Amino acid sequence: MDKLDVGNKLFLELKSNPPTWWENLLRDEDLYIEIRKDNYIDVYFNGGGIIRKLKFTRGEYSGSIHFKYLLSDKAEYIKYDFTTPKVFLAQEKIKLLSFVNFDPEVLRRIKNNIKNHYSANSEKGIQARFINKAGCFLDTEFAYNYADNKLRIDLIWVDKHNKKILFVELKTMGDSRLYTNEIHEQLKKYHDFSCRFEGEIVDYYQKLFAIKKSLNILPAGLKSLDSLEGFTLEKKPLLLFGDCNQVWINQNTGNIDKRIKNVAIGAYYFGGATYNCDLIPKTKKNRHVF
Repeated sequence: MDKLDVGNKLFLELKSNPPTWWENLLRDEDLYIEIRKDNYIDVYFNGGGIIRKLKFTRGEYSGSIHFKYLLSDKAEYIKYDFTTPKVFLAQEKIKLLSFVNFDPEVLRRIKNNIKNHYSANSEKGIQARFINKAGCFLDTEFAYNYADNKLRIDLIWVDKHNKKILFVELKTMGDSRLYTNEIHEQLKKYHDFSCRFEGEIVDYYQKLFAIKKSLNILPAGLKSLDSLEGFTLEKKPLLLFGDCNQVWINQNTGNIDKRIKNVAIGAYYFGGATYNCDLIPKTKKNRHVF
């Protein structure tokens, strides 16, 4: 975590001399932009990478996108070419989308391709809506490996009222791990990680906040903050849902709460992805606090 450098050339260059393509990305409200601990940037739509590992080295930018997001036509069969003794594919049907500077029309076509892999109702789609609508998610997909643990934490929420940084695990109703001890073990790893690296995690997110603020990519709910000075880490994570209905909530939350109450601060059972995730002092409706 100490590799993250507020003064890295990538962040300084984007701030002082933003390219046209970067400004086009910033204008698209469907996208979200994440700072990574190895000093690169990922740009996402619905969990699909518009740019993966954007870096600035030796005076040049570098980054990539998966080819499947650049196919010109979605869900189209590719014909074989049997006109010669050897069989080929009809190449004109699989040419990749070409574009300049992530203009809006090209971004629309890329996003449509991404939707074929991550629908709005998928966990990634729900995650994206939380990021874009709920207002205070500072980070996503935080990955960290130590000892025998490989962590990938879905979301990081900043609770302005309680001055807390909070790890959030996002699930959907259909996740089978909710009904086994696997959900307990997963959240326990996050809790153990928080207890072991509390100081480093707080320092890391203070730096990440500063970088996002300098690039004007903070979520709307955090733009009024100058820094995360005085914020502390909530050591227990929050379990979050964004696709619940009340019948399912009434039938299942008792067992889920029982499995996780020793390793989680609570579980929020929402039917949509626009709700505030601040911590509350006691259970209220479908916000269960342990």
